[in-house]
Amino acid sequence: MRSSPARGTSTTGVSRRHAVMLRLVGAGVMFTVMADTTATTLAVGVLRYTPAGAGMPLGDLVWLTSAAFIPIAALLATAGRWADLCGRRRVLAVGLVVFVLGGIAAVTVESWSLVLAARAVQGAGAAAMIPASLGLLLGELPESQRRGAIALWSSASGLGCLLMQAGGGWLAATVGWRSLFVPDVVIGVVLLIACFGIPSGRRPGARGLPDVLGAWLLAAGIAVVVLAISKAMAWGMDVVWLALAALLLLGGALAQARHHRLPAIDLVLWRRPKFVWGWLATWGFGALSYGLLTVQPLYLLHLGYPMLEVAMWLTPTSVAVVVTSFLAGKVVKRIGAYGLIYAGSLLCGGACVLVLTQVGPTVWGLVASVVLGMGVGALAPGTSMATTLAARPQQYASAVGAATMARMVGGAVGIAVVSVVIDHPFAAGPFAGPFAGLAGALAICVAISVLMGALALTKITRLRPDPGDVMIKVPRRMLLELRMTLATVAAEADALLPVETRTPPMDHIPRPRAAEAGPLAGTRGNPN
Repeated sequence: MRSSPARGTSTTGVSRRHAVMLRLVGAGVMFTVMADTTATTLAVGVLRYTPAGAGMPLGDLVWLTSAAFIPIAALLATAGRWADLCGRRRVLAVGLVVFVLGGIAAVTVESWSLVLAARAVQGAGAAAMIPASLGLLLGELPESQRRGAIALWSSASGLGCLLMQAGGGWLAATVGWRSLFVPDVVIGVVLLIACFGIPSGRRPGARGLPDVLGAWLLAAGIAVVVLAISKAMAWGMDVVWLALAALLLLGGALAQARHHRLPAIDLVLWRRPKFVWGWLATWGFGALSYGLLTVQPLYLLHLGYPMLEVAMWLTPTSVAVVVTSFLAGKVVKRIGAYGLIYAGSLLCGGACVLVLTQVGPTVWGLVASVVLGMGVGALAPGTSMATTLAARPQQYASAVGAATMARMVGGAVGIAVVSVVIDHPFAAGPFAGPFAGLAGALAICVAISVLMGALALTKITRLRPDPGDVMIKVPRRMLLELRMTLATVAAEADALLPVETRTPPMDHIPRPRAAEAGPLAGTRGNPN
């Protein structure tokens, strides 16, 4: 077993009712965030193939998703740090309020620029919700239940995607694309009420004001990075100046972190090799999953299928994600987090290759969609466990924030690259034609899968113990025998002392029975 008492001492006091509420609220947060992301990808597809978005290039339409991804990626690490210091329930409640207000604005405002601003507000709220929710789960539940909690947290994202794809097609077809954001507002209000039934999640001894200047520098730097990636093709060489500005901002945030007592960036996390490996895997998973989430509905809508049938074709993928994420929580104990990442990368890459060999929806295309869901379902908990469980209990929300930041930055990269390739196809030969752009996007997804699989395989084959973890394997029977021997020695030594100097009996050390002679029984009464 691992010698890490700090991880299991403060979490065993949570009641059963609180444990249930923690799981429901944590899963509900990821359900809502993933349903919101799925709603934006469906809305992009509806706008691209309806008169509502006529004349707008795909690169502009995907800003409906990127507008939320930028504040999420920019604020996640900072929000996680604030949750660890100020109380995770408090930060979660504030995030839910901001998310609900942004959703109401996205449904009611008229102009496209105001819709994007409302989506940015929702992203800021989600940035506070995500690390605070998982930080509460990991910080309050016993260590033996944390892997299962992460699996539930990850599978809830697949369930949110599933229900939004199933019901979102009907909403978009009957009411309009703005109605896709209504369910998230309703669920957000319910979660806000449920926050009153969970522990505060405040870490004892956490006092002081975090590094506000460093937080703003970090947020601005990440926002500029995502903006430069999203507009690289449209702005040309001007993005070089954005890249230089991003380097200066991030450098300033790191400089602040080195000197501030409560920095916005937890540099201790980045000194743990396990966390760095998990962060890289999570970045790749974000690029792959959100890129595929954008390609799937566009591919089916390009074939001329109505929105309701598109939702039916996407449902098997989401079902596979939910089932596989749940089963992954049980399998991870045998194959490890990087075993899940390796298996998920193989499944996703193989599914993309299978789709490339098909023309239009076929039985093999349905099989590929199920395999793709299985791959994403394995990658989601695998990357989450590889990253968050590398942190200490007082760093859980910070680790979740940094890991989810990687996922969202990777997602922004994936969506930006996929949209550029679809509008400017590079495929030739058998993939040339009307599907050249979609085929090129799938080929990029295959390449990302290969890179992730190679990273996981490297980690598996070159596994080294982390300096912070000490492995101790002692049989239980030996420990019990040692305890009884020490108790007997203490009793015999106490009997040799004068009565007035003897120590009072200790209740927590069992006295040996009189019939059991100890190793010093033969020396009783012998002063030598």
